[in-house]
Amino acid sequence: MNAKKTNTKKILNIVVNVILWLFVAFAVVVTVVAVTASANKKNVPVVGGKCFLSVQSQSMNAAKPEGVASDKPAGFAQGDMIVGRYICDDDKAIDALEAGDVITFEFDINGDGQISPGEYNTHRIIAVNTGSDGKAVSFVTKGDNNEMQDANAVTRSKIIAVYTGSKIGGLGAAQTFLGSQLGFGLCILLPLVAFFVYQLVVFIRTVLQVKNADKKVITAADEELIRQRAIEEYLRQQAAQNGTDTANGSADETASNPDETNPEAK
Repeated sequence: MNAKKTNTKKILNIVVNVILWLFVAFAVVVTVVAVTASANKKNVPVVGGKCFLSVQSQSMNAAKPEGVASDKPAGFAQGDMIVGRYICDDDKAIDALEAGDVITFEFDINGDGQISPGEYNTHRIIAVNTGSDGKAVSFVTKGDNNEMQDANAVTRSKIIAVYTGSKIGGLGAAQTFLGSQLGFGLCILLPLVAFFVYQLVVFIRTVLQVKNADKKVITAADEELIRQRAIEEYLRQQAAQNGTDTANGSADETASNPDETNPEAK
């Protein structure tokens, strides 16, 4: 029974440790992504030259438009996380862009006349405006699910990334939630605090076990043996006491009847 409880306890400890370490690994990944976002010019998460972006609208949630080459990526839905290749200030990569490519670019989402850090849009190129040297100057874009093309052409300096066609459904919504104060607190700070508290408890228990390693641990079997020995010792003492009382009683009786013990005295 004790062995079964011990095995169950070990399994639970392993499960708890695995879960906590997964949370720590997840927190590290989120932290790395957040740091990389603040470290680059466009304030977007970049790891290994790839951008991981959250889709905030349904403007690209439609079938690929007619006339778009088969090697160009299809659209995506709100809540998806899309993967783009970071090409900011990469003249060679920007020159290679063509109609049908899907690009991420700085965009005034709020309509306040200013582009704040993290404000971007991802739409498909439908036309390329070139200069006298034949190089692209700006790009006309449109969402696959929109009726009209975007009002302003995208200049080279506003381009952030080109969509690779890779996406993970629903993960963008999770990414957006993690970016909020509530999401960061619940999914990052709280698990980390729980992890460190748990590790502190484990450390203290380990220290106490080491300190008490030389001390005798009394088991249930030991307690039962001690009780039995105590009872036996008590019974022996009672038996000895009864024997003493009997002997004393006989001596007193003999002393009170001297004539019976010494008939010649009569």
